[in-house]
Amino acid sequence: MAVNVRPAVMSRAAFLAATDALVETGSALVAEPNWDRFRSWLIDSDALLERVWGRMDRYHLAWLNVGRGSAPPGSSLDDAGTRRFIAEVASGKLAVLRTMRSSVERQGWTLLSDDAQDDPTEENR
Repeated sequence: MAVNVRPAVMSRAAFLAATDALVETGSALVAEPNWDRFRSWLIDSDALLERVWGRMDRYHLAWLNVGRGSAPPGSSLDDAGTRRFIAEVASGKLAVLRTMRSSVERQGWTLLSDDAQDDPTEENR
């Protein structure tokens, strides 16, 4: 019986470095919220985590509830509310990133190689 094994999407070292950069950026957003940097950070972090975990896996199930406030959908926010929203969502996503980083650092992940020289990250850009 043949087992279908997916190739590694990047090295563990590359994932950890990319996650560290996202955590650094996210921490800066919590300290100094900025809408444009926030949107870019969300796109970048979603792209990395989707690449490693897939489109709808544990990461996304945890992420679905991040940033859900009590205000009705479509409500407008003033500047202070927008800053609060960015800080709250970034804090929640930082928790997800840190948890996944810690798990990968301790246990690895099947789609991450331990061979830094066999890192297809640069080829796929």
